[in-house]
Amino acid sequence: MTFSAPSLRAMASEANPAANPWGPEPTPYEALGGEDRIRAIVDDFYDEIEREAPTLRAMLPRDDSVSRDKLHAYLVEWTGGPARYTPSRGHPRMRMRHLPFAIGADEVEQWLACMATALDRNGVDGDIRAFLDDRITALAHHMQNQ
Repeated sequence: MTFSAPSLRAMASEANPAANPWGPEPTPYEALGGEDRIRAIVDDFYDEIEREAPTLRAMLPRDDSVSRDKLHAYLVEWTGGPARYTPSRGHPRMRMRHLPFAIGADEVEQWLACMATALDRNGVDGDIRAFLDDRITALAHHMQNQ
């Protein structure tokens, strides 16, 4: 996911709470339920990759704990929560960071399916789900480089 034009963090800071596309909460981070819920989503996402997406799993290190921590930090910050990613990693530059991996249409669809399952398992629905589905789908397609 990318912090650029416009990031969820920026959208949250500028939004009128009555008109937030993710619901009545001030930020998507709060609509999701904070860090613990985002951690659960991330863990379910990587567990689903382990079970159902061998092509994606092959792109990850054997011990995926650092990958899990990076995605968690990124999603916390991207959704308007505390800065957990940029202080230690700098600007996300997600497309650049993913260029070493062959990401085609199949990998994008697998990634999206794993994320959808993780969101389902964590009961993410309603306005926040529609909002995230839209943003995450755009991001996943932006990562395609094959």
